[in-house]
Amino acid sequence: MNKIYIATLLIALLTVSTGCKKFVEVAPPKTEIIVSEAFKDSGTATSAVLGIYINMLSDFDFINSGITIYSGLSADELRDLTNNPEQTQFLQNKILPVNTFIQSMWSNTYKNLMLINTCIEGIEKSNTLPQSVKQQLLGECKFDRAFYNFYLVNLWGRVPLVTSSDYKLNAVIAQSDEGVVYDQIYRDLKDAQALLLPEYPTSGKVRPNKWTATALLARTYLYRKDYANAETEASKIIDAGIYGPLPEVGSIFLKDSQEAIWQLMPSDFIVLATQEGYNFIGDVIAYGSPPNFAITESLSDSFETGDMRKSAWIASTVVDGTTYQYPYKYKDHGTYSVPPTEYYIMFRLSEQYMIRAESRAQLGKLPAAVSDVNTIRARAGLGSVEDVIPSLNKADLLNAIAKENRHEFFAEWGHRWLDLKRTGQAANVLSANKTSFTPAGVLFPIPQSEITLNKNLIQNAGY
Repeated sequence: MNKIYIATLLIALLTVSTGCKKFVEVAPPKTEIIVSEAFKDSGTATSAVLGIYINMLSDFDFINSGITIYSGLSADELRDLTNNPEQTQFLQNKILPVNTFIQSMWSNTYKNLMLINTCIEGIEKSNTLPQSVKQQLLGECKFDRAFYNFYLVNLWGRVPLVTSSDYKLNAVIAQSDEGVVYDQIYRDLKDAQALLLPEYPTSGKVRPNKWTATALLARTYLYRKDYANAETEASKIIDAGIYGPLPEVGSIFLKDSQEAIWQLMPSDFIVLATQEGYNFIGDVIAYGSPPNFAITESLSDSFETGDMRKSAWIASTVVDGTTYQYPYKYKDHGTYSVPPTEYYIMFRLSEQYMIRAESRAQLGKLPAAVSDVNTIRARAGLGSVEDVIPSLNKADLLNAIAKENRHEFFAEWGHRWLDLKRTGQAANVLSANKTSFTPAGVLFPIPQSEITLNKNLIQNAGY
């Protein structure tokens, strides 16, 4: 109980200090004492690191479904039926810097980064932790920091790169160039790869392992157009033989999914089984109401006939004579009253096939790229991609890969939004249906409250 108390108090103190507008003035001694106690033994140190994942599960505006929803609205995936004016700003790609969702996404991220940095410092300074525990926990924290920074730099562009628990320094830190942030992501992921084992430290896939770090590293290389390294890292996972064979479409999001590389495990502490299930289908099932968020017609109409992803992952309901289609990847939607059948998937094997396919296509390895795409299409009940693009030239194949990504990862972790941005297609695709879209809309605004507190922050262009 003392171990749990110390670790919980550490998390609480960090949350309070980073959430307070005048936290620069807070004296540090009590926190420093608790930090040193938390990393004296394996139990308290592990509890502190597990607090990172509790924060992820509790963060409904960002990690636990927020990225999916707000990026889906920003792209061409979702329509907002809640009439919430702040959510409509995402749909119109005209987000105000005072948007409370933007504020929550930003502040929750930096609160957890503070905890992550505190854990890294405490683990590195500890002389009493067993080496194996030290390596596992440090590897997890390095990965977690890279994970947050990846989404920060992709959603906001230039962001403060926080690698210390020094709250005085962090309160006045300026933004770093995107390349600098990516360099830190690379360093952290390579450290995590070296520190983490292929085996998971606990039952299930609910804490990162070596392949989790490799999955994000492959994605990062792809986003930075380093296709050779992206292909190499994705191949490591595919060839490891740990994941797969690819399960049928209806089994992907189950807690024991063969495809899952990393999952978050719901708990009674969070109350809901899966937050995305609740957000997308909760009101439909419970009240017979329209869904909060509906699938766009452009997405629904883009699927090929016979694509099992559409029949398995999109549901529909009729309310007052109007038919609404909505995401149905997660089926658990109620409270945590029974053991959940689904865990929240953070990374899965099919993405690695698509990363490798795109990388191989960019490198001119077209037959190998086609083979990877066909692996995903076969699972979806579709024929070979050669049947769709008989000419099989590079440009057509890349377009086919983009289409497969759209169908495989819709309403999932903002993949569509980030894909449109990184490939430079956002303006071409979105301006056709969104008359309010401007090039500045590809980045979210820095929260105005943060700029007010930190005069070194500069607002993104167009806001």
